[in-house]
Amino acid sequence: MQNLLAKATRWVSDEPVPGWVEVEFRDADGVSHTLADKAPIFSTDLTRVREYPVDVLVACEVVAVHGDRIRITTERPWGVCTVEGRTEFVVHAHQLVGS
Repeated sequence: MQNLLAKATRWVSDEPVPGWVEVEFRDADGVSHTLADKAPIFSTDLTRVREYPVDVLVACEVVAVHGDRIRITTERPWGVCTVEGRTEFVVHAHQLVGS
């Protein structure tokens, strides 16, 4: 398992408990992606009153490696997807940290 470096950009809602946040990152081509899910999936210290943006980690799995470009999926382990439903991305190796 790997972790993608990202930023929690805003608190979305207190419901459903434990609350939802938006998280953003850029892929290897510079395209911005927005994920939205339960706050504890990304960090244990995200709250409604927290000042944003906050650095977070998005758990992911490596699908393929092509030099510095890594294809990942956020489907595993937590089923996280973008607001459009996308779960696979190509990112640079330096955007990933081991778990």
